[in-house]
Amino acid sequence: MDNTQALTTAGTTDYQAASAYLASLKSTVGRRAMAVALRKVARLLGHTDINDVNWATLNAASVDALISNIRGEHGQTLAPASVALVLAGLRGVARAAWRRGTLDTETYERIRDVKGKSGSRGIAGRDVDAGERASLIQVCAADNSPAGYRDTALIAMLIATGMRRAEVASLQLADVVFTDDSAKVTLIGKGDKQRTAYIRNGALKALRDWLAVRGAATAHDTAGALFCAINKAGVMQIEHGVSTTAIHLILQKRVAEAGLASLSAHDLRRTYVGEMLDAGADVSTIAAIVGHASVATTARYDRRGERAKEAAAGFISVPYTGRLT
Repeated sequence: MDNTQALTTAGTTDYQAASAYLASLKSTVGRRAMAVALRKVARLLGHTDINDVNWATLNAASVDALISNIRGEHGQTLAPASVALVLAGLRGVARAAWRRGTLDTETYERIRDVKGKSGSRGIAGRDVDAGERASLIQVCAADNSPAGYRDTALIAMLIATGMRRAEVASLQLADVVFTDDSAKVTLIGKGDKQRTAYIRNGALKALRDWLAVRGAATAHDTAGALFCAINKAGVMQIEHGVSTTAIHLILQKRVAEAGLASLSAHDLRRTYVGEMLDAGADVSTIAAIVGHASVATTARYDRRGERAKEAAAGFISVPYTGRLT
């Protein structure tokens, strides 16, 4: 697409509409996801920053052209769900510009009517088997530094709850309430939706061990990030929580130490869904636990492979006992 034709020419300028839209989003997770989507648009238009785009020149034709030509970081075609996220972001920016008086009502309404692209895909990724999960925990537990305690608890939480890494990164000490045999974690996920996760058994022990180490940093530490940053000297930086990028790097480091094939935090989330389905949990219950708006999304996260199909084959009984044997 010719970038110069992506947006129409107009006398009005508004380089802050995207920032205004992002600031209006209450969910940290949603804000991060939408910022990534809008940066894709900025790159397609030849810019490096969303504040370099004159959003007041959006119109229905340019929005349709953008979602038709949007690509991933490496030039790959985006999945329909990713394109839908970009379209939602552009609609949100148009709404912000309209409210700021830099986009007229008719143009805004036409942008709202732009249709997304049809189609669907299975969710990429893989199942992380029990042996691999055990290896991850073991290599972390073998590290007696503060990072070893933190990483054990962090990875245990990813395994035990199916949380998104952005959700784990945003957790505060105040979000966790302990009882004798469990911990209740309150978190805010996509769409500013609050939900509760429960930590038990080995994950609970890992979390208690980490907090015992983390709490040693200061006798008056009663607030702050649940999982704090740790510098190269091994000093805990209580005032700084881990970022989503840091969680990715932590996981990749421990995966390499364990000698495992590449895996992501989202693979652990997918595996959690599969394990819950294997255990017989209702899909609507799992959707509520992991923060999916639709049970269809939860079902697509099932990465158990052929074993689930094979087990399902035994659910149907054919009333025939045989004649020759």
